[in-house]
This record gives sequence, structure tokens and C-alpha cells, in this order.
Amino acid sequence: MKRNIFLSFRPEFFRPILYGIKKYEYRKRFCKEATTAFLYLSAPVKEVIGLMELGKPIDLTSMQQQYAKNLEVLKRIESSINGREILAIPIESFQMFKEPVPISKLKEIEPKFNVPQCYLNIENFQNVFEFLNKQEKYEKEFINDHKNIYESNFCMTCKAMELTSEFKQKDIQYTSNVKYKIIKSGYINK
Repeated sequence: MKRNIFLSFRPEFFRPILYGIKKYEYRKRFCKEATTAFLYLSAPVKEVIGLMELGKPIDLTSMQQQYAKNLEVLKRIESSINGREILAIPIESFQMFKEPVPISKLKEIEPKFNVPQCYLNIENFQNVFEFLNKQEKYEKEFINDHKNIYESNFCMTCKAMELTSEFKQKDIQYTSNVKYKIIKSGYINK
């Protein structure tokens, strides 16, 4: 069974996840096991917007030898390690809430609940956990098969992803879709 967490994420880096382009999340520390994460977009959004299924983290230092001959991927791996993001967490799927949940609502349910900088075990806040679990959700936006490394995407920054033709096409598609207007961020509803 997967561990349930509450994961903080900066809104400016969300679109590559929503579009299914970003296949990995990079962190300096994370859970050791696969997780189900309630995804919280920090200021200015300040809302929980859905669920991400995340696989078991990959230690990037162990990947250097494997990609010693693929200089493009190796360079990205080393850049990530140098930035102290040494874990690649496979993003397996994302499922959006039909109505995002403002952090103020969670504070009403459990006043001692505080948003973490990185993540926290949401089951330690049982009332919040149960409330978030009851939220109505859309079908999964995507499902990634992580049997193999997505080499074209591995350790790529969000900024680099935003320069791809795939991102530009999906950006037009998603920003014109009414479904995604519920995400209260200038990064989505332009």
C-alpha cells in the first residue's frame, strides 16, 4: 500500500505535470517508498488541486554510470545532482479535483494543519485526509509507464520542457479548455 502525503508544489512548475510532459519530480529528500500525493499549489494559488501517484524514488547518483555514454542525459543528471536534487520520483499519474480545495478550508477542518515546505504524512491529520479523499475527481489526466527511464525527459528542467513543441501545442490545448479554468493561477488561465 502506498504512503499518503501532502505535497507542496510551486505553480509555475505545474503545467508540465498537468500536460503529462514531466515524467519525474526532483527533490533533495523524499519518502523512500511509492506515494499517493495530494498536490498543493503554493502562493498565489494556495489550493489542493488533485492527486498524483508517485513511484519509488531513483537515486540519481546511481544513474551516472548507466548514462556514462549518453552525454546529453548524463549532463542533465549531473546538473540535477549539482543543484542538490538527487532523487528522481517517477510521476505515474495525475488526477485533478473537480473543485480545488483552498488551504483556508483545510485550516477550518484542522486548525493545527500547516502547509509543509516539501511534504508531510497527511494521515497524521486524519480529518484533512478524509476530507481530501472525499473530493470528486476527474478521470486521470495521464498514466505513465515507468518500466523504462524516459530518457528524452530525464532530469530535464521545466524551463527546458516549456521550450519544446509538445509543450507549446499542449499549452494552447489546455489553456483554451474550460475544464482547466478552475486552476486559479495565471500560469494556466491566461
